[in-house]
Amino acid sequence: MFVRSTGLGRTLLTAKVAKIETTEVVPSTLEPPKEGRLEPMRMLMVIQVVSPVNWTVRAFVDPSDLRHMAKVVLTNPMLILKGIKFFFSKDPVYATPATAETAAAGAPGPAAATAAQAAPRTGPGPIPSALAKQGPGPIPPRR
Repeated sequence: MFVRSTGLGRTLLTAKVAKIETTEVVPSTLEPPKEGRLEPMRMLMVIQVVSPVNWTVRAFVDPSDLRHMAKVVLTNPMLILKGIKFFFSKDPVYATPATAETAAAGAPGPAAATAAQAAPRTGPGPIPSALAKQGPGPIPPRR
């Protein structure tokens, strides 16, 4: 899955769902409730962000959130049909970012590098690749 946040600018995070379980831990401390305190049961979804950083994100889903999600799905027949099609589709294959080692392995020798540095650069610069143009658009402003 891909995750975007207004707090991270245009950063696109790649993540996967690591675990979904029901729990009664306190969301602010991630510990069981103190003696005598009663904490409501929630669904805990643990999301592991794998690129460009390694983060663990915990989302606590309340019963009202789950009811709202079910209501949106059940009252939208087209969403149900698309969801069934999506459920049985294959995962897309995403390109992995090239590392500096692979870029250095395919680079020309030192003589070509010094010749390239000696020639002055003119013009607007390189054209962005097609991969750079793909991806999500800008995040709309809040209203």
